[in-house]
Amino acid sequence: MPIISSIPVLLGDGAELRADSGGLLLRRPHEEVRIPFAAVAHVHANGRMVAVELTAPAGTESALYRIEGVSRASAVVFAEAVNGSLPERPTDEEPVDGSALVTVTPRADADAGPEVDAEEDAEPRQPAEIVIRGAMAAVGLGLVALAAGVVSAGDRVSRALAVLLLGGTGLAIGRLAVRAAAILWNEWYLPRHGITVEARPVLIHGQVAFGYTATDGRLRQAPGTSGLRGDAYHVAYHPRHPARVVACKSLGAVLAWLALPLILVAITGLVGWGTIALALPAFR
Repeated sequence: MPIISSIPVLLGDGAELRADSGGLLLRRPHEEVRIPFAAVAHVHANGRMVAVELTAPAGTESALYRIEGVSRASAVVFAEAVNGSLPERPTDEEPVDGSALVTVTPRADADAGPEVDAEEDAEPRQPAEIVIRGAMAAVGLGLVALAAGVVSAGDRVSRALAVLLLGGTGLAIGRLAVRAAAILWNEWYLPRHGITVEARPVLIHGQVAFGYTATDGRLRQAPGTSGLRGDAYHVAYHPRHPARVVACKSLGAVLAWLALPLILVAITGLVGWGTIALALPAFR
């Protein structure tokens, strides 16, 4: 049976579906629907839609509760985990009417999560990161070669030092531009294609912080500042790399920072052009 806290929270079009020790909780704008595991016959994942099928006596139609617009990866993990958590039922036993076990109440806030210790881990280095680091190293070596060429051409050492300083500044700004673009990409990509769970107050290395539990059962510290108010909030992590995680934000909040990497790229280009322009007079 999977760990309940590791089952992802499904965030859909104006609704939320998650699992706890008592069953499933479907939150809608004006109500929350409590579905005990005993009332669940099967959970179906179909693309970005998840349907909870209730048990029903023979000859009657099963009731369904749907949530749409969820992450595909989260839907698959959620369905597999919940189906694996359902109690075994004797084949000769008449199924109960699951709809009679469902309760509908006004929407309420979630309880705080458990307090446990976390073990830190590091995400394996990705191919894209290796390529970027290699490119940065190549540019750095080219910069050193350019400065050496300035000296070899008979120009002053001060010009070579200026080339190194200006070029090194451009290289650092370029690295910041790549980092900012990667952060924005993850903030857009992971909530839509990753696995969304709820970050709750936990004890990490003896201090109260906000953490999330991935499908591997490990607790990790959650990013973001939403929880500083004491409220649980949602984070999304990569299905294959649970340590890659972001706090869920609206699309508008992500796009608001889009200008930052663009500005950094423009500055990098200008500094690079200035570095070459500073070095060229030495070769005339």
